[in-house]
Amino acid sequence: MPALSPNPAAAVALLLYLAVVGVGCSGSSSTTNPTETGAEAESIVSDDISSVSDNGVGGSENASLDNMPDGVEPIDDDANASPIVPDPFATNTTMVSFDIVVPAYMSDELQVRLIWGLEMFTANWVGDELWTTTIELPINTENALSVKFFDGNGAITLASYETSYATGLNTSDKILINAEQFNTERWDADGDGISNLNELIAGTNVFGVARLLLFSETRGYRHESIPAALTALEELAASAGMMTERADDSTDVFTENNLSNYDAVVWVLTSGDVLNDTEQFAFENYIRAGGGYAGIHAASDTEYEWPWYGDLVGAYFERHPEIQLATQIVENRSHPSTAHLDSTWSRVDEWYDFRRNPRANVNVLVSLDETTYSDAGMGEDHPIAWFHDYDGGRAWYTGGGHTSDSYAEPDFRAHLRGGLRYVAGTETSAASN
Repeated sequence: MPALSPNPAAAVALLLYLAVVGVGCSGSSSTTNPTETGAEAESIVSDDISSVSDNGVGGSENASLDNMPDGVEPIDDDANASPIVPDPFATNTTMVSFDIVVPAYMSDELQVRLIWGLEMFTANWVGDELWTTTIELPINTENALSVKFFDGNGAITLASYETSYATGLNTSDKILINAEQFNTERWDADGDGISNLNELIAGTNVFGVARLLLFSETRGYRHESIPAALTALEELAASAGMMTERADDSTDVFTENNLSNYDAVVWVLTSGDVLNDTEQFAFENYIRAGGGYAGIHAASDTEYEWPWYGDLVGAYFERHPEIQLATQIVENRSHPSTAHLDSTWSRVDEWYDFRRNPRANVNVLVSLDETTYSDAGMGEDHPIAWFHDYDGGRAWYTGGGHTSDSYAEPDFRAHLRGGLRYVAGTETSAASN
């Protein structure tokens, strides 16, 4: 008998035929005759291959089922295939914790920021020089990692650390960065060869721009507008290229060493007896060394038992009528705090009467027209904003600013901005009365 060519598909078809058809009909014991000729065998194989192919095994998806042998069901691949179920234990991310020890430096405006690839995040201060954060990152991924240490709420870079970091396949990882790994020398804003960090530690102004202390401690009435005032002053100072720091308590702030870091101190709606004798002495020496002072509204309702301060601010608060609209007379339009104004300026505020008229000792910028509002008490000459040189330093005061709305008024904001520039020494006025 001629040899058959080995054909796997034919073999499968032949076995299928023998198992289903060749067993015989019901009650029959007949089997395939081993003496069948090769042609007959090839015919059987050929017929069954054609039958199987026509029914989808190696054939067209749309093949007819008409030639399927009796008793043989078509194979349903979709029904028998195992469903694809995601592994609930598989993860594509890892939780990475960063513990960062920054170079030793104390400030209320420090920040630590990290960049890894396109991910940007900040760390939280834990204590001492330790900062930490935990972030979810993709597994098995490598990117450049940058860590920067800032002061001035991000304005001054103190140190940085750059490396390459690759996440692994674990569900978590922990990274420790030591202070010694930070580079501080490359950050030298004024190019004098001394790093920003070392200059700040030494009390030097990094950018050579003015720095203002916004002081808002109260021991008497506390205005609800203080937060709005502080925010506005920070915005105005920034627009004038000045830096600011807040202090709502004089403790460890009004020392000669600390005050020397600032070009001016702004008393923001302060009230009552806020400084002790030692702090008063330090502030007097600060002004005598050329420091600046700005007083806003209730700054004149402060330190009644400290005559030196009364002369600095110009006059102490006496009383006020109800909040109302009034017209002010702009007497000096050469000063940076009034140059933007017309000859009169009408606005709503709480208008102070003072214990004495300060005109003899100060340069009046703006006065009130008492005929334009009710219950006024100072008379025809009623200064409400002024400036003067005092005891070696510069002083500027405005009686406006009781209401929160004041700090959203464009003219009042420009008034404040000019006052800040004057007391910080960035712009002076030659005009005087």
